[in-house]
Amino acid sequence: MYKKLFQEGRINGCIIRNRVVLAPMDDCLGQSSGEITQRGIEYYANKAKGGCGLVIVGYVGFMGPEMAGAAMSGQTFLMNYDQRHAMSLLAERVHEYGGKVFVQLNHPGRKTSRGFNQGHEPVSSSAMTPDLEKRNFAPCHELTVDEIHQVEDACAEAALHAFRAGVDGVEIHCAHYFLFNQFITPSRNARTDEYGGSMENRCRIVVETIEKIRERVPDNYPITVRVHLLDGEGMEGDNSLEDMLEITKYLESKGVDAFHFSIGTEQRTGSPEMKAGWRNEYYKRFKEVLKVPIYGPNEVKTPEEAEANLEAGAYDFVVMGRQQSADPEWANKAKEGRAEDIRPCLSCNWCVHRVTADQAQIRCAVNPLLGREIDNLQPLRKGDGLVYVIGAGPAGVQAAMTLSQRGFAVKIYDKLDKVGGTLNYANKPPHKDRIENLRRWFERQIEKDENIELHLNTAVDDALIEEFEKSNPYAVILACGGEPIKPGRIPGIEKAVVWKDVLSGKVKIENKNVAVIGGGMTGLETAQYLTERGNKITLVEMLPLIGNGIYFYNVRNDRRHLEGKGTVIKVNTQMLEVKDDAVVVKPTKIKYTGTSLAGIKAIAGVADADEGNGSDEPYEIPVDCVVVSLGIRPQLEMLEKLNQRFDRVIHIGDCNKQGNIGDATCEGYLAAKNL
Repeated sequence: MYKKLFQEGRINGCIIRNRVVLAPMDDCLGQSSGEITQRGIEYYANKAKGGCGLVIVGYVGFMGPEMAGAAMSGQTFLMNYDQRHAMSLLAERVHEYGGKVFVQLNHPGRKTSRGFNQGHEPVSSSAMTPDLEKRNFAPCHELTVDEIHQVEDACAEAALHAFRAGVDGVEIHCAHYFLFNQFITPSRNARTDEYGGSMENRCRIVVETIEKIRERVPDNYPITVRVHLLDGEGMEGDNSLEDMLEITKYLESKGVDAFHFSIGTEQRTGSPEMKAGWRNEYYKRFKEVLKVPIYGPNEVKTPEEAEANLEAGAYDFVVMGRQQSADPEWANKAKEGRAEDIRPCLSCNWCVHRVTADQAQIRCAVNPLLGREIDNLQPLRKGDGLVYVIGAGPAGVQAAMTLSQRGFAVKIYDKLDKVGGTLNYANKPPHKDRIENLRRWFERQIEKDENIELHLNTAVDDALIEEFEKSNPYAVILACGGEPIKPGRIPGIEKAVVWKDVLSGKVKIENKNVAVIGGGMTGLETAQYLTERGNKITLVEMLPLIGNGIYFYNVRNDRRHLEGKGTVIKVNTQMLEVKDDAVVVKPTKIKYTGTSLAGIKAIAGVADADEGNGSDEPYEIPVDCVVVSLGIRPQLEMLEKLNQRFDRVIHIGDCNKQGNIGDATCEGYLAAKNL
């Protein structure tokens, strides 16, 4: 089974047990001293334990703040003996499980801020270029030739530290518009000296870095490069597909042992509707001209998809980041023939949003242990007795699965006819197949678990609570979710419908002019659902941006879909009244200082924020129908009754505090772990 996937691979002198590679992701699991923490070590070791062949540690810095070498908080560095020592512990742990480990060496260049670098100005190939000026990029310090040599030497010294730490290879990050890419890319390099102009000159910093690394490490030590491929995208002056074919051939001739590709801009990066293998035709172009191994992400989620891409000869290794975050046991489960047990990735990009926009440690919406592996090295405490769980949404199901692992008997009750809670509504808009994948995975895990007894189509009432009490349970967990908010002080609000009634099919709206009030995740999903039914949408949001808390790639993708269907988006806009044939709104300015908005500005340079209609006066938007999507209010009616009858009652998920899937699974796990 999966013969190609579990075939040994090789990059220069490094033999890798299979073709599964962990994509380098920024994890923010470092510390202020720059050493990788024990938390970070266990994060990576867990992937090797799960069967991954090659673990790549992402975004490892090699220069300090004086040269603006920090890209984010919690970043790992490899510049001195203490940092090498910590990295050696990581290599040891990965090797313990039979995996190999590379480190990705990176300098952010202009793609950082003074805040991350103790006030020092970001640096780049050029202070400014005409293409960047058109897009209002801020100028930065242009590296001198002596400073370029400092960058090269520092990167080479970091590679030596990696080698002596027992790390199996290095990857030079020449993609994603970081420093080395800023030299390679004409739109970001306006130099007229030996480091600008021709392709060879623009690649000089990379070539000289490779040469300096090779002087320090053995000939069979892997030196790999990550590159970025665009095809008619990006900015004017960016490298084309043909340009990258020429560049990679040139770098191969200069000693690169393998290429790790990124492909596309945000329009084609990891969104939920991406199909596995869509990048194959690009990879094949490079396979035709390169002799060294190539690999890169390809939206692979299942072993079948991985095997098919390898069979197609598209590339030499399967790179997965988010899917191995969702399930670090991906490779082991595939090898054991348990593909149906692999916890599916949603491509929601919450993991990326956490470390970029929220500037916090990496987390996963469906895997509550991601980034917390060290907290859960000890086996779960054994439990005994019966626990009732009211609600079969993500929080309730995760709690039930964790309780079962502890040895409890669990009975779940839900008034719906399917497992999943709000997933049964979130899976209705277009391109939400992966939400349904998660719902089905929850369903399968419950079916296979002998400790869990599921009762659907069963509303918990007073009589049933009395039955619970007779069985003397160890605890009761309330995870019944919430109800949509419908603000009572808005005149005419009774004329509006709520998002749940729309997505459930209870209220059918077709070929109408509709105002959707609320531009969060549920509002975007509701708007997309309605556009597919011929409706023209006006989306109204009080904040200065839509999709707050959602990764901006996903938000922009949703926005393109909506605007392509004629949707009008109004931010900084407040609903005042609902009339029979209109909604009354007014421009507003809410003081918003959330980390998401600040983080999006930092990483994207924009907030995707519009300014309403430019007036301060209320005005009407003619519509046939108003749909309210303003979040949910916790359902707590049952909580007091439960507290009166049972010694241990915990309420989790949306019935505790409104949140996303990641909040729900985390709460469910921790509640069950600590009960």
